[in-house]
Amino acid sequence: MDSTERVDRSESLVVVSNRLPYDLKESSGGLGRRTIGGLVSALEPLLADRGGCWVGWDGLSLSGVPAVERALAAPVARSTPSGIELHGVPLSRLERTRYYDGFANRALWPLFHHRLDAAVFDADEFAAYLKVNRRFAETAYARVERGGRIWVHDYHLLLVPRLLRELGFAGRIDLFLHVPFPAPELFRALPWRETLLDGMLAADTIGFHVADYRDNFVTIAERLQRAESSAGAGDDVPLVHRGGRSLARVAPIGIDVDAVETLARSPAVERRRRSFMRQFGECDVIVCADRLDYTKGIRERMLVVERMLRKYPERAGRLCLYQNVVPSRDTVPAYRDLKREIDREAGRINGELGTDGWIPIHYHCRALAREDLIACYRAARVALITPLQDGMNLVAPEFVASRTDDDGVLVLSEFAGVAEQLPEAVRVNPFDLDGCANALAMALDMPADARAARMRRLRRRVRSNPVAAWGRRCLADTAPPASAADAATGRPAATLPGPVAS
Repeated sequence: MDSTERVDRSESLVVVSNRLPYDLKESSGGLGRRTIGGLVSALEPLLADRGGCWVGWDGLSLSGVPAVERALAAPVARSTPSGIELHGVPLSRLERTRYYDGFANRALWPLFHHRLDAAVFDADEFAAYLKVNRRFAETAYARVERGGRIWVHDYHLLLVPRLLRELGFAGRIDLFLHVPFPAPELFRALPWRETLLDGMLAADTIGFHVADYRDNFVTIAERLQRAESSAGAGDDVPLVHRGGRSLARVAPIGIDVDAVETLARSPAVERRRRSFMRQFGECDVIVCADRLDYTKGIRERMLVVERMLRKYPERAGRLCLYQNVVPSRDTVPAYRDLKREIDREAGRINGELGTDGWIPIHYHCRALAREDLIACYRAARVALITPLQDGMNLVAPEFVASRTDDDGVLVLSEFAGVAEQLPEAVRVNPFDLDGCANALAMALDMPADARAARMRRLRRRVRSNPVAAWGRRCLADTAPPASAADAATGRPAATLPGPVAS
């Protein structure tokens, strides 16, 4: 079957993201491990409840483009335990390297996280990004029913909305960006800025976690596309542009609160919590959980603990930082270098400040089982969540939801998107090491009644924005389809470059 052939399907929604929520097994026809990340945690229960299918990279390593083309003729499909139908998008190793390790994570990721100094702009990598985005668009177009809608996710796939329009899809397209959108002066540094912006504006709604990201996008659309914005309703800003009309929307993501609370109260987590506390004895535990990334402030966090211990030496032996890091993008040299730097810093601090029977930093680089992670949250006195820049950060609300005992203190970076949603957290500037050290000391010394009062308010806020409400907000129909707007305005839609040669 040709990859763009329309099929009659019953799903009302097609989700498109870089990865499927599970790896697919080529030989056995089953499912591999569940992928880890906030996007999967947020979308899987939502799609299972609503019904639909998921399009993404299938996790299979293919040796070359001919194998990819053969796979396109017979797409890999599976169903998850929750009944979500998965449709795999095959990629060659070279495509994966140039599209994912390359343009997505060497150009867009640092640029969108305000690290222009780390961004690498390579024409071959952008060509691979365009080609892979076209393949995702073709696969999604083949799976969507007539009259259905397509929900595209994140910075890996910003060209997909325009490519879907070029394929002839006239239904509703929603795009959600899970990372920050940079300030206009940074985005303008991107050589393919107008192409990327046009790809995004082909969607009917473009969603962002916080108003600052949305406002950056609106400003750059006005400057580069001569878009006209107008006052909208609440968090929505309507845009009229040369390709039609779009809605820039603020929709902060939530978590599956009930699932976290149920797990936090389970006997398995309670056993792990007690074991965890025995491991650390009388020490107050400061917990952190991050994916390995230079935006997470992992090294800086270790320096904060060092600074606090040097400023308050009487705290030696009375606290420890439990830092869990999930390995990520280990094929990218910058991430291998980052891990070596964090390894060295943890070793240096423990060597200089540790004593017989006590070390200040317990650093583990591995993926924790869900029960173990929640048990760590339950055992901690403080959660120290201090990214240098983060689109949202779901660790913070998960920590809050896990504290069914109304105890614990959340120390949170002001540069995490979720900081706006959790004002009762102790907010810090992660670049101010002395300020963070003082805030951490204050959090550790906070009286029990003050901890409980803060946590109760935080828990009410987290419960008020469950992931299901986020999904409903993102998919609310408050704008005309872009295809209808094109016809109404008579403005020609831009066309992206043609297929890129292998």
